[in-house]
Amino acid sequence: MKQLLIVLVFLTSCPLPALEIKVTPGKYSNYYHFQYKLRPDHYEINKKYGFNPGGQFEVLVPKAYFPIPAPNCNRNIIIRMPYSSKEATKKMLYDELLQNKEVTVTLEANPYVTVLQEEPIKLQLQYCNVFFRHRGGDYYNQL
Repeated sequence: MKQLLIVLVFLTSCPLPALEIKVTPGKYSNYYHFQYKLRPDHYEINKKYGFNPGGQFEVLVPKAYFPIPAPNCNRNIIIRMPYSSKEATKKMLYDELLQNKEVTVTLEANPYVTVLQEEPIKLQLQYCNVFFRHRGGDYYNQL
């Protein structure tokens, strides 16, 4: 019992790893990218929305599980896949998420984000949505 208590004290005293946010300079503003692990039972696919032309779909994550605060959001953070003509990579990800698997995805906080602090960087969502990262007209799962 004493050993279990020591392990519990150790685990609760260790800080969680900080969210790594990559700042990418853009033509008009900076872009904020980060990786997020979608864990089984901590997300759901918006099945009413489904998988739409252009590879669009939505994933709902209770805001309590999301690493960036969203004070104006009451319930879920909506992760949206943007439209593009390339759908194959998006469809594979969608099918994997439908199976409620653990998947690490790359997200973009723009455009609905406020920078609270530059160093170390701290962000806050203005609304309830973020986007899967896109590059070259397709989902880009890298920082």
